[in-house]
Amino acid sequence: MHEWSIASGIVRAVLKFVEEKGIGGVEEVVVRVGELAQLDVEILSEAFKLISEETPLKGARLKVEVEPVRFRCQRCGAEWGMGEVLEQLRAAPLIPDEEGDLDPPIHYMPELVYAFAKCPRCGSRDFSTISGMGVKVVRLKLQGGEGC
Repeated sequence: MHEWSIASGIVRAVLKFVEEKGIGGVEEVVVRVGELAQLDVEILSEAFKLISEETPLKGARLKVEVEPVRFRCQRCGAEWGMGEVLEQLRAAPLIPDEEGDLDPPIHYMPELVYAFAKCPRCGSRDFSTISGMGVKVVRLKLQGGEGC
């Protein structure tokens, strides 16, 4: 499950920032997760909690904001979201996970969206992702109520 590696990266990034800035304690870590990453927010939160247990982040809450994915066709200018992509992925091969559930390939490699999707208006495969990709730490709530 890639949620664990993402949670580990969040913990490492926040710890580095906290150490560099000499910040005491953190109450809450707010992250923005792109919809295209297809992360399970519950697993991500649990992984964050367990990974941070033996660190200065122990007890900090993880708040996750999901940013909707939007694509733009470079040919005709059309914009669309994840619903249209999932519809196109119906014909894509599915990959079994650890529990035997079947997932589309973009679940494991979001960049594969460019191989499986196309513009729903003109059919072009020349499109870009304009939002909803990646994971970013956007805010920390420090002990005592301050934010940064």
